[in-house]
Amino acid sequence: MRILFINQYFPPDASASAYLLGELAEDLAQHHEVVVIAGRPSYSPGSSTYRPKGVFLRYCWSTALSRASMIGRLANYASFIIGAFLRALTVGKPDVVVAMTDPPAIGLVGLSAARRYRVPFVYVCQDIFPDVAVALGKLTTGSLVSAWRTLNGVVRIGATRIVVIGRDMEQKLIGEGVEPGKLALIRNWGFAAVTEPVEAAARRAKQGWAERFIVMHAGNLGLAQNPSVLVDAAAVIRVRVPEMLLVFVGDGASRIPLERRVKREGLENVVFLPYRPKDEAQLLMGTADIHVVSLARGLWGCVAPSKVYGIMAAGRPFIAAVEDGSEPALLADEHGCGIAVEPDDANALANAIERARSLPLDDMGRRGREAFERLYDRPIGTEAYRALLEDVVHGRERGR
Repeated sequence: MRILFINQYFPPDASASAYLLGELAEDLAQHHEVVVIAGRPSYSPGSSTYRPKGVFLRYCWSTALSRASMIGRLANYASFIIGAFLRALTVGKPDVVVAMTDPPAIGLVGLSAARRYRVPFVYVCQDIFPDVAVALGKLTTGSLVSAWRTLNGVVRIGATRIVVIGRDMEQKLIGEGVEPGKLALIRNWGFAAVTEPVEAAARRAKQGWAERFIVMHAGNLGLAQNPSVLVDAAAVIRVRVPEMLLVFVGDGASRIPLERRVKREGLENVVFLPYRPKDEAQLLMGTADIHVVSLARGLWGCVAPSKVYGIMAAGRPFIAAVEDGSEPALLADEHGCGIAVEPDDANALANAIERARSLPLDDMGRRGREAFERLYDRPIGTEAYRALLEDVVHGRERGR
């Protein structure tokens, strides 16, 4: 079977979708021929050493401008969409086409390629636009929102199967008219390495954290993650819990404004660490007492942060500052590995952090790790994709 993936980012790009697709393609390549159409590396490629094996990578022309500006990001997206469409016409006939949502409109290219070759199309929803942009106040033009949602409908109707990564996303799409039988719930996964207690203590001491209560936010610092509410909470709690230290690990559009605010307000209980490659980040994540997974209000069903699985893999508990019924909150309750609070509520988050000091955090982390090994490890996720793609192709061949 020949599988064609289309996604802008692929290792050495260091985005979450790049890592996910790299690992998925590498595992599928052990059983099938895998071809990936990707754009020129532009997402911190120098920070990653991961190179998937056995994959036929086909770059298409695209700009590689700085992602710090919206103009640069949009130029990269637009040029990739055009380049990917042209490249898809020359890679040879696949048995199935798979498109992710990076950039959001790439599903149209995947659907076009599948129709051109008369093969099934599988659409992997990592996030749902324009809903994310609307919720964040970045898109307010009604006609553009309406047109975008019409295009989403075309892609969803044309897809043979649609992969969703959370139960809230599944409910959202069903509510928007997608046939339940077309949906497949396959969650993302985390890095399986776990930090042993002795190692964690040594790393904490090296960072100067031995006597601190470490609350960590690891991953992208974008608007969707609403990291400002964590800084609000740190300001609220700095007198009540003086040993608390809020540690941000990673980069994103919100980092520089947050750093300026922390410096301006003299918040000595907040520190920023630079982006780490995935394996290094996982070891550092194991040093936290508790993590925070946060999303802005209005993103229910639109995104499902994959970092929650890395936290569970690290054997640490988490606070899910998300809307009720969002996937992180469901995981925290289902596995007893975290606690949930409402988003955008700094006082509620501060109270949860204060309360966490008296909770059995190691036991909560252990339950999360056990659930990860049972349900969310990489081989489990990639095998689910293999079964889905084989069923789509062979079922079609059998006339199903």
